[in-house]
Amino acid sequence: MNKKYIAFGLMGFFAIALASAMVVDYLSNKAEVSVTVSSPFSFEVSSDGAEENWIGADDTGIAKLSLTDSEGKSVQGGESVTFFARDTNLANVDTIGDSSKIITCDRGVTCNDFISVIAQTTTRNNDGESSTGDEWDLIEIKHCTNLTDTSVAFNYGAIGNPLLVGQADTTEITATFQPNAIGDYIFTLQKLA
Repeated sequence: MNKKYIAFGLMGFFAIALASAMVVDYLSNKAEVSVTVSSPFSFEVSSDGAEENWIGADDTGIAKLSLTDSEGKSVQGGESVTFFARDTNLANVDTIGDSSKIITCDRGVTCNDFISVIAQTTTRNNDGESSTGDEWDLIEIKHCTNLTDTSVAFNYGAIGNPLLVGQADTTEITATFQPNAIGDYIFTLQKLA
């Protein structure tokens, strides 16, 4: 075999390899942009509405509160429990979406387990002014929906209206149980798109 052909062949091979490496470097460069998008809402629940006692949403985006009386004791059938729910728009734009207010019970629950569920919402806008809406009995006006054997959903407030920039809606809710409504009840607040 001729050494010239081998030498030129090797030089040609290295020239092709070098050109390919330059092309590969050129083709493999990239630019990347990453962004983390968080929920535009803050969800909190409280047993007394005091500023230091709000419970925020967990990693799943849900705020939960075990329902007890004002002293943290179990509620007896026929009695009432009062708690507060607050959703706040954290975005720099108005946001649309209804809050889902769900009560679950380990032993089963229907809308008939409540004598009444009274809700009244106070809206604070971004300039700090507040206004309080009408008080509604969600059972009386049929704003309770049976979802499953162990959960019901309540609707209150301005359904379908956006939360404006900086707006916070705080709702005081008083649920009065039927005498035979026994079990562990949990209130869950979550935003629906």
